Amino acid sequence: MPHGFFLAGDITGLDNPNAKAGEIKSTFMATKTISPRYGSGRYVKLQETLLNTGNYQRAVFFPKGLLWQCRYGNYQHGLQAQTTWTCLQPNSTRTIYIDFYCLNLGIPSPDQNEVYKILGVTISKVMWNLLNLIGWRKVNYEMIYGTFNNGNGIEAGPSYEEITDRLQTIVHNLTNLGIDITADDKAFIESIQELAPEHLPIEDDNSQFPEYLNEFIFPGK
Repeated sequence: MPHGFFLAGDITGLDNPNAKAGEIKSTFMATKTISPRYGSGRYVKLQETLLNTGNYQRAVFFPKGLLWQCRYGNYQHGLQAQTTWTCLQPNSTRTIYIDFYCLNLGIPSPDQNEVYKILGVTISKVMWNLLNLIGWRKVNYEMIYGTFNNGNGIEAGPSYEEITDRLQTIVHNLTNLGIDITADDKAFIESIQELAPEHLPIEDDNSQFPEYLNEFIFPGK
């Protein structure tokens, strides 16, 4: 967390894990902007509340490769496939919802009673082969449906559902079945659009993300 940022409470599954996109709304700047979720994945959906105690707006970055572990291991652990970030106003809290990829085939999805913790970034060479293939492609929900200019944010290429289905299969192949990334898998990933250079979070010489970067805003009600 950046200096002055804290988690307010536990990281848990969603109160309503089956909620449709438009049913989860943002508290960002107390607007009615629909901000259903961040990240990429389908079976691990987590919520957390962030607190910014500082006197100016900041961005919180969650880098790709983060592992999110459930407390007792009876629900799916999560892998973050792409960096995501969210912005908080000074002296404010914000509850955010993030999607992840399931690392444990056949284990249930979490609900609001399961507590999670962030383990850190994976050092698995096998998993980084996948993450490096993904690069800065638009696999996150907010990168596909979010925008900076009040458009619909949807462009040519695979849909979010197609992306998450295929990437989840690849992750389960790697973690549970011992099946490597295929040529077809690689071609599919390479068909996903990349983020425009102006939207990339540029790290400094110490591999630190910027203090602030516009997030992807969801148009809506």
